[in-house]
Amino acid sequence: MSKRPHQGSPPRPASQSPDLVDHTPQGLSPGDPEQQQHASGPSSKKPRNFIATVACENCRLKKTRCDESRPKCGLCKSLNLDCVYNERKTSKRDHSLSLIMSTLHRLETKLENVPTTISKEIHSLRGQMPRGLDGAETMSSLAHHSRSTSSLGRLERLSSQTNTPEAMRLNEVEHDDQPLYPNPTEANGLVSISFSQHGVISWLGAQEILPQRLLEAHEKLGKNYVIDTEMKRPQLPMYICPFPAQAGDNWLNALPLAMVKGLSDAFFTTFNLFTPIVDKNYYYAFTLGAAIESNFGYTIETCVVLNIMALGCIAVHAYQEGDFPLLGTRSGRFEPPDWMGVVYENPPGLRFFNTARQRIGFLMCDNNLQSCQFYLLSFIYYSQILRPMDSWAMIHRAATCCLSMLTNHDVHFDEWEGDMKSRVYWNCLMNETILVQELHVPPSGLSRLEEYVPIPKFITFESVGFPASRSLPLEEIDDSFFQYHFLAQVAHRIILTRIRHSLYFHSDSGTFPHPAVNAELRHQLEQWRINLPAALQFSDHTTSAPTTNPSTPIPPSPASQHHLPFTPSHRHALSPAIAVSEAMLRGRYMIANFHIGRPYLYKALHTPGSLTDKDLEQIRSGLLNAMNWPVVGGIFQRMKSCIPIKFAFCSQFFGQILLFYCISHSPDRRLHETLPAGWEQWNQEMMQFLEDCAQASPAVAKDLELLRLL
Repeated sequence: MSKRPHQGSPPRPASQSPDLVDHTPQGLSPGDPEQQQHASGPSSKKPRNFIATVACENCRLKKTRCDESRPKCGLCKSLNLDCVYNERKTSKRDHSLSLIMSTLHRLETKLENVPTTISKEIHSLRGQMPRGLDGAETMSSLAHHSRSTSSLGRLERLSSQTNTPEAMRLNEVEHDDQPLYPNPTEANGLVSISFSQHGVISWLGAQEILPQRLLEAHEKLGKNYVIDTEMKRPQLPMYICPFPAQAGDNWLNALPLAMVKGLSDAFFTTFNLFTPIVDKNYYYAFTLGAAIESNFGYTIETCVVLNIMALGCIAVHAYQEGDFPLLGTRSGRFEPPDWMGVVYENPPGLRFFNTARQRIGFLMCDNNLQSCQFYLLSFIYYSQILRPMDSWAMIHRAATCCLSMLTNHDVHFDEWEGDMKSRVYWNCLMNETILVQELHVPPSGLSRLEEYVPIPKFITFESVGFPASRSLPLEEIDDSFFQYHFLAQVAHRIILTRIRHSLYFHSDSGTFPHPAVNAELRHQLEQWRINLPAALQFSDHTTSAPTTNPSTPIPPSPASQHHLPFTPSHRHALSPAIAVSEAMLRGRYMIANFHIGRPYLYKALHTPGSLTDKDLEQIRSGLLNAMNWPVVGGIFQRMKSCIPIKFAFCSQFFGQILLFYCISHSPDRRLHETLPAGWEQWNQEMMQFLEDCAQASPAVAKDLELLRLL
């Protein structure tokens, strides 16, 4: 048995390794004491110029120093011998070095190789995508099937291969933790471009063009002035005005049932169609009844109902703005109901919202499904009255509920309750992403569950053995149009996040943005538009004409154009919701196209001399898609109370106005030619939108003050 060294003995030096031993020169016998004494003299201390790493077999036998020449070393060549090398075993050091070099090579070539890989994946899925509402497989079932069979998951993981090294680092930590003002230069030589439109004012190229007075005013405000301003604004008033005024403290119990029903209907025909948080069948069958039976007491059902009524007040106000009939009205115009006075409050619905806030205090630690719905409803209310930081607080609290529901218990997503949890999850994730990307507030970590939570199937409540009452006011409305709209939003959000992680880097060498990645992302966006169900289809025609005049009549309901399964009595009442949904899809398509071209705008302002003809074409496309967004025209000009995610649009317009100014004042004449016709008119319309919203948000008011210095 061979002896093993003691566990605590020092390891054998590398120089004593058989492969690395310094062999004795020819003619010097290792056993000759005289020669060894001579070798230990001063002459032996001279540094050796060469140490053999792999000696040939002949030099090993003769114990001579091998010069490792290939195919024959010097000794074998002089003696005319066959020179044979035995490759040494790979050491841990060599393995680590090889791994490092392999990784570096892979990172360098990843961007060039992956577009083809992703294209193959997309090509394999094209045949499975639905072509319309009557397809063999609906969008919801396809989305679930794709995710459950990892097809969509593989595609999303492949998207990470499109990322730059910095983007992959962000993906490993958290999707949305990029700072508002990134480090000027990363270790790999890439400049991180802020996805936030408020970051445009800090672009070095933009600062060389923007007026000095604007830059000085911005510096006085501070880099985080949006968050600071919103955090310092007065809190939402806490008073509660009973309705009617003489009703006293028990005013909720005295509310007419027609009012409760009418406000709930208004909510379900507007906000819940854009953000499907609540199941209307379950609401009318259980939630509403539980709240009334408790005399609107301190229960989570009461809090949910009160928030729905608060949003219902905003919805009724929007119907009045657009002169659209409420559900159940025979006239083709808005007819004020008997309880219309409950809506006249600033902001509408505040009495219901404040009562809900008062009651949630004793329930604030609950993390169940209805608690999550309450916080999401609160998020929508704060968003509609333009309080972004309050909105973020509510969406963060809703995310906590989602994390608790989805990580601490087994969830059966094929059942109604599990499907509802997936609905609130995706609502929460998409809306949180918008706020985090613009404000760069801390994310909740909800995106880590994206691969785990399937896209909702919209299982109806009656499918689990609790049939809803057939007298429900909305029973005849088929929500499939809006369900497909929601699923299209989910797919769009995935693409937009992919755009951010793949393109928002710049290199002075001109290697970023990468043209192949840009082309692949545009292809994916186009596939998203083409494969929408028939009822959601819209053309990709981009016009540079001014937006619709406020006096222009709204076109017929898309429901009638696409033969949606709405009864005539409901079709006109749902016209606002359908028009908003269609406008939002077209707007999202334009927003994504604009963000694909935005890194080229950064390049145009930072290094205009490196622009190629293809770069200029990308800039032209980006600016064209930055114009005439539906949110400022059409139905939104008549129903301003119904505009969703207002703060996000205000932020987008702030950055766009700065970009149009910089391009139009650039010393490079080629950039002037990329400006689309009518951009000055579009600037005026964006400024008008900001002026309207500045009345409700001090941060938007600060943005407007800066833009007026241009």
